[in-house]
Amino acid sequence: MLGRLLSTASGALSKNRRQSQPLPPPDISRVLKPQHSETATVAALAQAESLGEEAERAIDGLTEQFETWMRRDLEALRSAWAEAQLPEAGAEDYRRLYTCAHNITGAAPSYGYPAVSRLSKSLCTLLSNTKPGENAPLINLHVEACRAAIAAGPEGDASHSVADAVCDALERRVAAKLAG
Repeated sequence: MLGRLLSTASGALSKNRRQSQPLPPPDISRVLKPQHSETATVAALAQAESLGEEAERAIDGLTEQFETWMRRDLEALRSAWAEAQLPEAGAEDYRRLYTCAHNITGAAPSYGYPAVSRLSKSLCTLLSNTKPGENAPLINLHVEACRAAIAAGPEGDASHSVADAVCDALERRVAAKLAG
């Protein structure tokens, strides 16, 4: 009985294979749309240009907020540094200072302050190898350099050249301090 059933099934399979026809080509008209007419293309370009202008206005509106956020981050850094300078300051105060510098390192380029990011990254490097009470003058130079770079404003040629010179000098001092 099982043999007959298998024989019948395999015969049906063979028969189906012989009778199978090639599949018709797929209908891709739902995926590929016909070419736009010239009028539709001009309208689409005008709409894209309008959206681009709207996006630029939105970004310009955020510029003031970027400066506010950057100044807020700087104030947190300065406050953490003031607390870390107290005689009773400990490792937790220095971790908070590190966290503030680290936050600025990540956010500053987005806000248009790449030099401030570089300065705070150098400060993070220094703080990673500093115990409470050590390197106060060099830490202070970093914090004040960040303050000066933020006060100069975002992405100006003059402020970048000065900030780059300060960054170079501070990075060399940190490297020398860590090597010695």
